[in-house]
Amino acid sequence: MERGKTVVVDASVAVKWFNREEYSDLADQLKNKHVKGELTLSAPVLIIFEVANALRYSPDLGVNDVKEVMNDLLDLQIALYSPDKGWIEGVVETAYAYGITIYDACYIALSKNLKAITYTADEKLLERVNDPALKHISEAGS
Repeated sequence: MERGKTVVVDASVAVKWFNREEYSDLADQLKNKHVKGELTLSAPVLIIFEVANALRYSPDLGVNDVKEVMNDLLDLQIALYSPDKGWIEGVVETAYAYGITIYDACYIALSKNLKAITYTADEKLLERVNDPALKHISEAGS
């Protein structure tokens, strides 16, 4: 089956699949479209570690819960990307251009590499980055 368009999601969106919070419903819609083959979710491999770290500090989750969630995340078969020379240069340029972390810049630079958009729930990131490739998760339903 041919998959639909590519969308990059950052860790702030992926965490919402496992922690019920604001915009979890929209994050779930993206995940469900990926599972149905309507779109392809993509992310830097970094997302696995960022989600694990965020959930590690959740008071509702213990070690076995986080291990299970990590397996569930891997089972989703998100297209995970490791950096290459062209992409990593874009990461560094993006981080410096917007004064953001290399971690956050990974998602934006990947979306440019893939000619896709990145969905985030990180409002502070959106305040710093004025880029049409970066959209708030609330725009995913439109």
